[in-house]
Amino acid sequence: MKEISENSKKRLLILSRLLSQQTQTRLTSLKIAELTGWSDTTIRKDLSLLGLHFGVSNGYDVKSLKQGIDSALGFNPPLIKQNVCIVGLSEIGQALLNPIFFEKTPFSLVAGFDTNQNRLDLIKTKIPLFPTLDLETKIRQLNINFALLAVADEKAQFMAERLVNYGIKAIINYTNTVLSLPKNIKLTNASPSALLSKIAF
Repeated sequence: MKEISENSKKRLLILSRLLSQQTQTRLTSLKIAELTGWSDTTIRKDLSLLGLHFGVSNGYDVKSLKQGIDSALGFNPPLIKQNVCIVGLSEIGQALLNPIFFEKTPFSLVAGFDTNQNRLDLIKTKIPLFPTLDLETKIRQLNINFALLAVADEKAQFMAERLVNYGIKAIINYTNTVLSLPKNIKLTNASPSALLSKIAF
């Protein structure tokens, strides 16, 4: 199997989710292009990186293709769930505090953190909630590798550095702050303004 670029990985992840929603047993690359908005050439190039041999004259077998993608990306059973936390439980953080977002994914939402104890007491959820004073202990205790960062902008850099120091390997940044982190930390900016700017420009 050839090395898969980050952009191809992102498309293959989306394609895997798309395939799980299909009721058809076969899909052509042209149909996939129609569903995703990607070019037929891009789809064929991404799938060629998997090192799998599919007959494409009458389309791809949906089940086999999904298994091939998941295997290439390391998602095939036995699936090792990756634990995720949310840091910052104001409006955006609370909106993310829903296990349904993580169903049928290799991720489990296992904790939420906030500095405001009153807010923690008022939030109704089955997800365990903790004060940020417990970050270090709980991240290590619960084996958390991924964090969704939704604190106030002015606290984002400080909190991100704490998360990295406590063992977090990847952060999705929902703040408007441009974070400066070590190169080995995976970082995705997901604030509405960042995503809108990316689409617009």
